Amino acid sequence: MKSYVEHANIVVVDPEHTIHLLTAAAPDWQVRGSGVMDNWFGKTVTWYHVGTEDTYVTIQGGGEGEATPWTSHLTGLKHLGIVVENLDEAIQRLEEAGYSIDHFGGDHPHRKSAYYVDKHGLEFEFVEYFSERPEERNDYTL
Repeated sequence: MKSYVEHANIVVVDPEHTIHLLTAAAPDWQVRGSGVMDNWFGKTVTWYHVGTEDTYVTIQGGGEGEATPWTSHLTGLKHLGIVVENLDEAIQRLEEAGYSIDHFGGDHPHRKSAYYVDKHGLEFEFVEYFSERPEERNDYTL
């Protein structure tokens, strides 16, 4: 078996907002589990595993403030990339759910992407690939 990223854990102020954004873009994703931690370093927080049976994002409540802006040079998460089957359809679903594109990714013949920033300042990239061939999908010279 190859190694892969199973999950990322993101702390936010309003978990339901971020869950709504993710499931609007990726309707095959669902809340696959959730729970409450009664004393997470002095706070009660709720967490949700949002994704598929193989991969997910933990959306954890109890956050304070906003994320580091993606345009900064500070250490931290710039964005989380999520592959979608059809980017145009994901954009349409996100627009219908009330989300606006922050910016598009660069031109590439084998992929396209769009970036969204949630109300916490977290950036998500949704990407569609047009090739099954890794050497085309991962061509960084174009």
